[in-house]
Amino acid sequence: MRREKTAVLLFREDPREPLRPEEVTELRGLAEAAGYAVLAEVFQRRGRDRRFQLGRGKIVEAASYGPEKLIFNEPLSPGQIFNIGKEFELLAMDRFNLILEIFASRASTREAKLQVELARLSYEAPFVRTIESLKKLSERPGYRGSGSYDVSMYRDIKGRMAKIRAELRGVEETGVRRRERRREFGFDLVALAGYTNAGKSTLFNRLAEEAVAAKDQPFTTLSPTTRAVAAGDRRFLLTDTVGFIDDLPLFLIKAFRSTLAEIVEADLVLLVVDLSDPPEVLRERVASCHDALWDSGCYAPIVSVLNKVDRITLEEAAERCELLKDLAPSPVLVSAREGLGLDRLLELILERLPPLEEFIVCLPASEAGMGQLSRLYDVAEPLEVRYGEEVEVLLRGRREIVAKALKGAERQVPETDPEHGTEAEPKSEAEADLEPLPHEVGVTKG
Repeated sequence: MRREKTAVLLFREDPREPLRPEEVTELRGLAEAAGYAVLAEVFQRRGRDRRFQLGRGKIVEAASYGPEKLIFNEPLSPGQIFNIGKEFELLAMDRFNLILEIFASRASTREAKLQVELARLSYEAPFVRTIESLKKLSERPGYRGSGSYDVSMYRDIKGRMAKIRAELRGVEETGVRRRERRREFGFDLVALAGYTNAGKSTLFNRLAEEAVAAKDQPFTTLSPTTRAVAAGDRRFLLTDTVGFIDDLPLFLIKAFRSTLAEIVEADLVLLVVDLSDPPEVLRERVASCHDALWDSGCYAPIVSVLNKVDRITLEEAAERCELLKDLAPSPVLVSAREGLGLDRLLELILERLPPLEEFIVCLPASEAGMGQLSRLYDVAEPLEVRYGEEVEVLLRGRREIVAKALKGAERQVPETDPEHGTEAEPKSEAEADLEPLPHEVGVTKG
């Protein structure tokens, strides 16, 4: 039988700023999500202790509960982790290391595992350098140990980080090609983003009629999941992504760049907000999400989706909407769990996606023209087809996708030499009467 992991949570309150109850709740939730049984919570109101973060007496109190680990809400320096381990023979970790532990336990794909490892190594590299220095201090040659020391472990870490980055670049390139291919097939790309445990996966299941894991705990989703959704006369690909959390380090965002690319490259981002959060927390979490989107380089239009409206009263919902009016203008209120407000959400998605236009495309009445026609059927909605000396097709779709489809079909379908019955050299775009597109296509706004 597997023994339960145990931990004590430690919080240092700044004398100038009281600790919010939500910080305690969030750290406890993270610890439980990582599989720890929380034995106690220890608080101290004081300035930062250079050696242990908290005072020695509070560390002794926490150690008296017999935990496997001490989990600090505040960041720990390499020296503090070293000192606690040496002095009290206990493993210490901070909030960020706890998040990494959750990520590592839930990484199921090769990409996710590499991203977690890169984030961990990015965090540990300066720690290893400092701790190596502390361990070797008494062994160093020279006055007071000021000589050289062994840096092989640090170099190994930097080498491994370089290899992971190279492999993740390949993953990114694959993702870029995959998204381009999806766009070529006429799909708009919509991404779900938001604070962890805001209900993104539940909303994803509702819209995509799927059954991905959706639990009331942080970081249930780590690897992106994408499914097709049909709404009105449009079809789009909806992607569920990893959640954000307050004070997310920039190097963690960089480590998960290939995952966050699903958000960055989207045509539209649905920012999911837990409207049942206390008002004083709600605004900070929405602002934190905007910061994370900005840091990741996301400039796509954003639709604010205020979720879990079933958990509060109408008056409370109105007050929270007023509180967020500058961060979440024109939001849509939904309950993913109860299925409320989804029709309005789909309407808003259709309004905010890049508009469709109607085109009249002229194609040659030949085998090559039929090949192009078949490809156009895949990327746009055919409204009318007229056959004559030329084939006139009235389509509704996105201009850039239709243009790509015509060029792609021209490359794939070779012309036939009528005199010899053999394949001729492909015509240029000008000869095939495909360029320039605006001269060839009569455009009516849809």
